[in-house]
Amino acid sequence: MTRVVAVVQARMGSQRFPGKMLSQLGEHTLLDWVLQRVLRSTQVDQVVLATSTNSEDDKLVSAALRLEVNSIRGSETDVLSRFLLAADDSQADLVVRVCADNPFIAPEELDRLIVDHRAKNVDYSCNHQQKLSNKYADGFGAEILSHDLLKKLANQTTQQAHREHVTSYIWDNQKEFKINAVTAPTELAFPEVKLDIDTPAELTILNEFVRQYSVKIETKAAEIVESFRKFSAET
Repeated sequence: MTRVVAVVQARMGSQRFPGKMLSQLGEHTLLDWVLQRVLRSTQVDQVVLATSTNSEDDKLVSAALRLEVNSIRGSETDVLSRFLLAADDSQADLVVRVCADNPFIAPEELDRLIVDHRAKNVDYSCNHQQKLSNKYADGFGAEILSHDLLKKLANQTTQQAHREHVTSYIWDNQKEFKINAVTAPTELAFPEVKLDIDTPAELTILNEFVRQYSVKIETKAAEIVESFRKFSAET
């Protein structure tokens, strides 16, 4: 059996939103939302937090430990090398890349991604947002690739953008790879829906949404999309 490890990338030093990961969304921090939801995946064998060696990220490591999630620490800007450290340390066969600015990442969509990737002869799969017209709402899924491909990317690319964004080399060189964009189920086929958090203003909006519609850690993606579309129509 292949060992699947979800690597959650997070840091406190966001330029647009410093300290974002420990900001409150409803009753939980953003990091808690992400880690607790990823931990509910039935297809993931281990969850690892990949953060930087900066002292300000000590708080993230402590927060992850409270959920019994181990951390790997590396370069703040060379995120690709950080992922490779996490994959090496956890002895992953398949690596699921999770961005921690997606508080509603859905365990059922992680499971769908992993099952679909395993069933197809591809190098890389994704369902975190609309790609190749798969019509996914933004913020429920992730990306998956093999440990071997991650090593190849780390050895092959020197561009800062590729090392910062981990999988961007694949998209910039699509002819070299077999790419699979998982088709969105009908209930999530709303690519206009965007539920990641990049700015304080977006957090304010989602806090109001969570309050009005009583969104919880255990709320399914389909219910969140349905509720958010109503919320957007009302505001």
